[in-house]
Amino acid sequence: MSETPIQPNVLDLVLDAVCVVNEDGVFLSASGAVERIFGYTVEEMIGRPMIELVHPDDRERTLQAVDRLMAGQLQYDFENRYVRKDGNAVHLMWAARWYPDQGIRVAVARDITERKQREAMQAAGTFNSSPTVSAALQLPKWKILAAPPQLVSPQGQVVSLSGQDHLVLRAIAASRRVVTRREVVEAMGHNFFDYDQRRLDSQMRRLRRKVEEDCGLTLPVTTLRNVGFRFYEDVVIVD
Repeated sequence: MSETPIQPNVLDLVLDAVCVVNEDGVFLSASGAVERIFGYTVEEMIGRPMIELVHPDDRERTLQAVDRLMAGQLQYDFENRYVRKDGNAVHLMWAARWYPDQGIRVAVARDITERKQREAMQAAGTFNSSPTVSAALQLPKWKILAAPPQLVSPQGQVVSLSGQDHLVLRAIAASRRVVTRREVVEAMGHNFFDYDQRRLDSQMRRLRRKVEEDCGLTLPVTTLRNVGFRFYEDVVIVD
């Protein structure tokens, strides 16, 4: 098959994950949001059977939904759970369509984990909208420390950073929007037009490996091809 409906440079800006699988359910392509939702990079998703990532308790009904989809029934609000790379479950709502002429399924996944958690608290009678309770329910955040330069995971694992690594992560974390490659390069004190872009790509790959090796977690930064970077989890900068 020579092409799929995915247009990475555009769809990487979409917060929901857009995935394409073949008739056997193997990932062919995906948008950049899969890294935030599933914890895997796009490259790690490609070639994997989707059913391997589905929560074991949800696999049977997921396969039943796939059968209905391939029989011609559109799926707009199917919910199931996937297991993220870090081992945590994520609740998803799917909209999907089967294209028999191309032999592919195109699906859009929305993370509804927070909604499910609120529903569970309401069902248990523990939900309270007061500021005190809301603050207590907030999840721990990643922290970027300046002295000494460190990245601290929500669980408290510490990753030592070089001065350049600290500048890169601080630049990306300074905004909730996508931070351009130019902004990152200039934050390191370099001229964007004279800087070899391959060095920035190598630095980000090395940073991802370091975080995974030091604390077993995925660096929560999405790379938007030819655009820039964005933290997809909450991060606090501590100067």
